[in-house]
Amino acid sequence: MKSSIVRSLRCYLPYLGLILMSVSAPAQQAPSKPINIDRELARDVTPDRAASYYHFALSKQAEDENDLAKAISEMETALNYNPDSSSIHMELAVLFEKSGDRVEAIDHAQEAARLDPKDPDPHWLLANIYYPREGATSGNDGTTKAIQELEKLRELSPDDERTYAALGEAYFRTNQPEKAIQAYEKYQTLAEDTDKGYLEIAKYYANAGNTDKAVEYCSKGLAAQPESAESLWLLTQLYSKQNKDKESIPVYKKLLAVTNNNPQIRRQLATSLIESDQSKEAVQILQDLLKTGPKDKKIQILLGRAQIELRQIPEAIELLQSIVQSDPKSQEGMEARFYLGTAYERNGEFNEAVTIFSSLLENPGLNADEEKPNRIIFQQHLAANYEELREYEKAIAVYQDVVKAEPKMISRLINIYRLDHQFDKALLLGKQNYDKDPNDIRIGVIYARTLGDAGKPKEGIEILSKLLQSNPSKVDLYVNLSAIYLQDKRYSDAEKILRRGQEKKLDDEGDRDSLSLQLASVYEKQKDFDRAESLLKEMLKTKPDNAVALNYIGYMLADRGVRLEEAVRYVKEALAIDPRNGAYLDSLGWAFFKLNDLGNAEKYLLEADKIVKNDSTVDEHLGDYYFKTGDLQKAEDFYKKSVSLGTEPDETAKVRRKLETVQEKLRKKK
Repeated sequence: MKSSIVRSLRCYLPYLGLILMSVSAPAQQAPSKPINIDRELARDVTPDRAASYYHFALSKQAEDENDLAKAISEMETALNYNPDSSSIHMELAVLFEKSGDRVEAIDHAQEAARLDPKDPDPHWLLANIYYPREGATSGNDGTTKAIQELEKLRELSPDDERTYAALGEAYFRTNQPEKAIQAYEKYQTLAEDTDKGYLEIAKYYANAGNTDKAVEYCSKGLAAQPESAESLWLLTQLYSKQNKDKESIPVYKKLLAVTNNNPQIRRQLATSLIESDQSKEAVQILQDLLKTGPKDKKIQILLGRAQIELRQIPEAIELLQSIVQSDPKSQEGMEARFYLGTAYERNGEFNEAVTIFSSLLENPGLNADEEKPNRIIFQQHLAANYEELREYEKAIAVYQDVVKAEPKMISRLINIYRLDHQFDKALLLGKQNYDKDPNDIRIGVIYARTLGDAGKPKEGIEILSKLLQSNPSKVDLYVNLSAIYLQDKRYSDAEKILRRGQEKKLDDEGDRDSLSLQLASVYEKQKDFDRAESLLKEMLKTKPDNAVALNYIGYMLADRGVRLEEAVRYVKEALAIDPRNGAYLDSLGWAFFKLNDLGNAEKYLLEADKIVKNDSTVDEHLGDYYFKTGDLQKAEDFYKKSVSLGTEPDETAKVRRKLETVQEKLRKKK
């Protein structure tokens, strides 16, 4: 008899997590046991095992026929004939639990445990009864009682992994994370081919905000069960929080294999590919998705983003405009407008970008608390486009508003004051905020650069040197410190600090490029053009489409008037990658000017001036062009602009001498 009961219980109570799904009765603390007058008045009978078994069989038959009342009655009769049977008490406990009579269920389960202290089944049932169901408003006391039963089970069956899984869940529920983690760790040693324990620990750390620990346990879970869809999905979300889109890509691909190419996972994979500068692969995925859902605006927006990253700007603008026009007020319409603005921004169409971001900020819904982060993002883009247009006063007005909602953005406001040569305001704000927190790297860098621009390089060097001592892995500090050394003409120190940065283990390609480009600038300033060019060509070996390096080589050659055909070729390669880059257009115009191809020189220099307004170098080049072609009045105008915008004293002095020459010629002409 015992074996059949145990078998039915183990089927019914595999472990706590599954038990809960089979029971609908709400969990409350068991009330005191009521009087059962029928039982007390029951006629004593002579123990008879055969009669007991007969009524036991009738009870099981009634249970199979879903007649719980008869099943309970027959099982009680069986108990009368065999009152010391732990198995019959256990069967009655299960029947009463099924009927919703938790008091009787608990009573019989406790009696079964008393009669057979080594039997784990009564403790499983008691734990199941005590443990609160989903949606219960209270139940901490019930969980505590369930834990007591589970801890007895741990003593009775120390190698039963189900006990540790149930304990882990219960400990987490009662805010005992250390015990929960210990229980789940033990569970994993007993159930090596599952990720359940590690997954639950990972979820705990994820909810607690400890993403690194969550990733660690998620990875352990996948080592145990490599094709766990839940662990794979959680790991992708954790990587997203850490901005590790590149690391999430192979996880998404594995998840796709597990989920039979789930469209939602493919969309998420495409997003991570875009964020990781792998937009070419993303485009292929998105185009496939659009074949089955051609009107899916979310996929269309992702495709537009990928096209922007691939510099397919006209295609992106056309696609995003179509979404905006079809449904401008929807969430997708707003999102499409945002990326349309970034497309214009990338294409050097800053006035168009200003129009887009200004219109986004007119949405009254952005004043809601949950939308304020979006408002700040739109304002940042608007201010950045004003900055590109050299409309610094407008950029300042936007950032002054941003700082009210997000004080950390004060560094951007200081930087705009610096670019606008309002050094008194920039230095005042910089000092105030640096004194508040000398360890704030953003404030420290901007304040130091402002000091350098304001003719106080030694003070700027001191600030960055201190920050570098406590943050030796921050590449920006090496680059900016080198830039101030250059301002102070300390070329040797500028090179040494960059070499120190290169000695660090740099996994990020962008960090390595930043150091190399700054080092090339150091060589150029010392007129060591061969070393600068050699370094830039080394960069191109590992990344042939590095537009910045291509343009740098081309401009250096053009500026010196050497290998001019080669200079044109280098700059054209850069423009093929970034066609609307004003600096590259200026380089090409300058190379044509040196080749005496004045038609192309004017074309590209004027195009650069439209995109990069109020740039001292472009204005100087246009002044040179008009001086060469004999239009002295225009030459004077552009030289004046260049002098007013210049930031480097030596360069400004050179342009001022040109201006004086032109003005002298104009006086003589008059």
